[in-house]
Amino acid sequence: MARNPKHFKLFARRSRQGSGIRSYSSSALQLLKKGLGDSAMNKSELDTPYVLIDLDVVDRNIARMQDIADRAGVSLRPHVKTHKLPVLAHKQLEAGAAGVTVAKLGEAEVMAAGGVRDILIAFPIVGKQKLDRLIRLAKHVNVTIAVDSFAAAEAISDAALEANMTIGVLVEFDCGFRRIGLETGEQVLELAMQLVQLPGIEIRGIMTFGGQAYQAADESELLRIGREEGQAAVDTAQLLVDAGIAADIVSAGSSPGSQYTAFVPGVTEIQPGTYIFGDLMQVALGAQSLEDCALTVKVTVVSRPEPGRAVIDAGTKVFTSDGAASPIGTGKGYVVGHPGIKLAWMSEEHGVLELDDDERALAIGDTLEIVPVHCCGVMNMVDEVAAVRGEEIEAFWEVQGRGKSR
Repeated sequence: MARNPKHFKLFARRSRQGSGIRSYSSSALQLLKKGLGDSAMNKSELDTPYVLIDLDVVDRNIARMQDIADRAGVSLRPHVKTHKLPVLAHKQLEAGAAGVTVAKLGEAEVMAAGGVRDILIAFPIVGKQKLDRLIRLAKHVNVTIAVDSFAAAEAISDAALEANMTIGVLVEFDCGFRRIGLETGEQVLELAMQLVQLPGIEIRGIMTFGGQAYQAADESELLRIGREEGQAAVDTAQLLVDAGIAADIVSAGSSPGSQYTAFVPGVTEIQPGTYIFGDLMQVALGAQSLEDCALTVKVTVVSRPEPGRAVIDAGTKVFTSDGAASPIGTGKGYVVGHPGIKLAWMSEEHGVLELDDDERALAIGDTLEIVPVHCCGVMNMVDEVAAVRGEEIEAFWEVQGRGKSR
């Protein structure tokens, strides 16, 4: 009978000082294996739905992006909203990353508790409660905040001044995604000239995010967007430098576009995130292949209502509904090794599969692994994941950063 690893959490140990990430010592693994019988600790023993992380693929993805940064001569500051795991942040740092990027203050607190000491919060910090938390965080780690308004920067300045410290900021501008950030270089310069008058903060440079890369129709358009993003960042930073304002950090780059943005002269830092796992969005853009997808969801067939239809035990509460359909015609996911199966639609708890003629032997109780459309959303839906090499489970990790939306 399959056992859920939650039953064995008494064997967990801390994998990093203060991180709270659950992995298992060799002795604990032996006990866990013994609990499962004489067979090796295999991913087939896991109950479903369960998120699996292929460590061999993760290692390759980390090495590839670090190699891009190294060849371009820029710093890599990976966005950890994708994996939400200090243990994986440390793998990225050990490979050469300069620090990490986070989406929210809560993620920064998780990373700091896990031993990460250089953090960019790529989101405005607004409100007294968050400012109090920011000050506590800044006493222990090197933290930099993205700002795009005087109001937010002034509040950070007041809080830092009261705490007798200095907090670094990057002025954020919009290079075309139209989500957040100032729209023109002149606005960036105007804000920067106001910010240099504020005590308690230090302008460290500028940042932008070319999210429009995710709408690229093909690789040539992706290349164009990536280069334009980098050039816009460099041109904007130069406005500050010409005005006598330091802009040592010129930070940009999405997961699909960073491979091009990194090589724009003057860019100093890229902050891709999704590359560590890959997903069908990256595959659709040509940024990664199916073989680069490290995250899969193990599911079980629970119903076979008709020959061409099967139902699995995971729906939008695991996969989410984020992102367009698979670029290879397999619906809202790719069933590994079964291109004739389409994840056609989902409700909260159910995933409905459409089967071609060659897949109709699929039976109740069969298990499958599915690559999701967007891996970041999946990681925010689960409490823990299994890290695997081949068929064997190497560790179980609690997803420390899930739900940290404040």
